[in-house]
Amino acid sequence: MIEVALSLAIIAIGLSSILVLFPVGLNANKTAIANNNLADVAEYMIGYLRAYAIANWNDSGTSNSFLTQLNSTKPTGADTSFPADSAWKVFGTKQDGATRLKQLSLPGNNNRGVFLFQQISLVPDPSGNGTLEIPDFSAIIKVWKDNSNEFYVYDPDIRDYKKANLFSNLDRYVASLCMEISWPAEVPVQNRESKTFRFEIFNDSFKQANQIDP
Repeated sequence: MIEVALSLAIIAIGLSSILVLFPVGLNANKTAIANNNLADVAEYMIGYLRAYAIANWNDSGTSNSFLTQLNSTKPTGADTSFPADSAWKVFGTKQDGATRLKQLSLPGNNNRGVFLFQQISLVPDPSGNGTLEIPDFSAIIKVWKDNSNEFYVYDPDIRDYKKANLFSNLDRYVASLCMEISWPAEVPVQNRESKTFRFEIFNDSFKQANQIDP
């Protein structure tokens, strides 16, 4: 009996040590899946915003309502709590597939440029009433303008580079945007993981109309 009791104690200690590793493994697997999704989400979002902005830009660079509504600082909307479904509106064309993109429509400057990205799975409704939409991955995406576009040329007189104004109305030709992706969307911002990206959008119509060299 003593040997059996000792064996059971050893087995219990071993099982306890193994069970502790399960939550760690699950969290690591969840993080790996999210990181894989992040690259796709960033590529999708950058391409979508670039196409959306260019489609609303003309050769004068003055009619892009999307860029003009963005702040020059990161918005704070959806930081403390997840807004209700009624606070989100579909961004761009209607999306019926597995990918959903919505924009926060609440008034206030701190809500400009806040988006909700979701990858949806359709599962059968246990009650038999069609299907249910289950978000596999939800992220809050914040977009704001970076107005620090500067160009430098070499000046032989001072043997150094100096800031140069290559042409006026630079903001009509190029827009630099910062984008933060934080997930999961349903928790407060301090409990999310996040990554930040920066990219440029060029107005080819303005470049051609004003004969600007690329």
